[in-house]
Amino acid sequence: MATKEQIKKTILEIAGDPSVGEIYSLADKWADAIWKLDNPNFATNGVGESSGGASASAATRETRIVKTDETR
Repeated sequence: MATKEQIKKTILEIAGDPSVGEIYSLADKWADAIWKLDNPNFATNGVGESSGGASASAATRETRIVKTDETR
C-alpha cells in the first residue's frame, strides 16, 4: 500500500507538478482521504474534524441591527 507522501507525489505529478494553486493546496487532503480508503483500520473516526471552531451550543448570540442611528 502507498504512503500518504507517495499518494501526494502522484497527485502532483499527474497535475503537472504545480507549485501553487488549488490542486497544490488540496493535495494533502486528497492524499489523506485516499490513504484512509486503503487503510480503514488506521483511519480515525471523526477525530480532528472541525476541531477549531466553537460548537453550536457554545456559540455567542449575535445582535441584528434593523434600523440605523444615522441619517443622511
